[in-house]
Order: sequence, then structure tokens, then C-alpha cells
Amino acid sequence: MVDTRSGTSTTPYTKEQEESATAILKERKEKKEAKKQTLLEAEAAKKKKVEEEMEKLKREEEEKLREAEEEEEEEEEEEEEEEEEEIPLVRTVWREDIGESNRVSEDEKKLKKMVSEWVANLSLGEDGKVLMYIPQDERDTAVAEIKALTVPLEQQALEEDKRME
Repeated sequence: MVDTRSGTSTTPYTKEQEESATAILKERKEKKEAKKQTLLEAEAAKKKKVEEEMEKLKREEEEKLREAEEEEEEEEEEEEEEEEEEIPLVRTVWREDIGESNRVSEDEKKLKKMVSEWVANLSLGEDGKVLMYIPQDERDTAVAEIKALTVPLEQQALEEDKRME
């Protein structure tokens, strides 16, 4: 028995008690290490799973980009094909070269008329199309009449009447 400063006494462990205590401590230490090991393994598994998911997402994005690029290329090819499919310009052959008369065929007359109307409509617009059929002196007199009026509503009404005529 050993006396301590506080006045209590203790007895040292016997060999058997000491061995059992070391065995218990060793067992606790092994359990802690086993827990640490399982936690580390679980963490490594999670990390590996996250990395795999990241790689999968990266591959999917790359595939989407490739598909988008392929679609753009296909659209460009289709546009090029459409451009190629446009009606080619017809080379006009001079009738003199062939030996025919200088008369213009009916189709050519219709085509010229359509082109001239189209150009007139483009440059003049809807109202201009109507004005195209009115002689210049009549247009000038109508404009003078409209400007002679001082009330804007009367001007507008007269202008609309002239257009309707």
C-alpha cells in the first residue's frame, strides 16, 4: 500500500489487473482506429462518387456542345444547299444571233410590265401607285387646293377625297 499526500492510500495493481487494464486500453484504441478507418473509407467513397458525377456532367456538356455544333453545321449546309437550289439566271440570247425577228414575245412583255410595276411600287409605295396613274398637272392643282385651305381637318378630308377619286 502506498500513502498519498491527501492521506488516502492506494494499492498498486497486480500483474493480472495491469494486464487486463492494458488489454482494455488496447481494445478501446483499436475500436477508435477502426472507427477512424471506416470514416475515412466512407469519405473517400463519397469523394470518388462526386468526382464520377462531375466527369459524367462534363461528358454530357461536351456532348451537348458537339450536338449544337453539328446542328449549326447542318443548318449552314442546308443554307448553302438552298442557295445552290435558287433559280439560276437565264442567259438571254439575242434574237439577232439566232436569226429571228426583233419582236418581243408576250412572256417577255408581261415580265417587263411586272418588273416596272414592282419597281414603281417599291419607290412610290401604296399611295404612289395611285398617283402614278394621275397626270402631273392634275396632281399639282389638287395639291394647290389642299394647301389653300387653312383648317387641317378640311385639308385632310379634301386630300382623302382626291385619293378616292
